[in-house]
Amino acid sequence: MSLYNMSLTNREKIGILISQAITLYSTRLQENKIPEHQSVIDFILKNIPEQYKSELTIDLIDAVFAFVSNNNMELS
Repeated sequence: MSLYNMSLTNREKIGILISQAITLYSTRLQENKIPEHQSVIDFILKNIPEQYKSELTIDLIDAVFAFVSNNNMELS
C-alpha cells in the first residue's frame, strides 16, 4: 500500500495537532507572546479544532508531550 493512499485515524490526527500546538506554544513562549499564566494544556485545548475535541484526553496530551520532550529531532 502506498503512503499516499493511507489515511490517518482521528487519534493520529489529534496526536499531530497536539505536537504542532506544543511546538507553537514553545516558540511563542520564547518570543514572550503567551499570556503569563497560560499553560501548555490550556493552549492546546484552545487551539485544537472543535471537530477533534471530543476525542482529546489529558492522557493523550501527556503521552504526546512526553514523546516530543524525549525525542528531540536534530535537523541537518
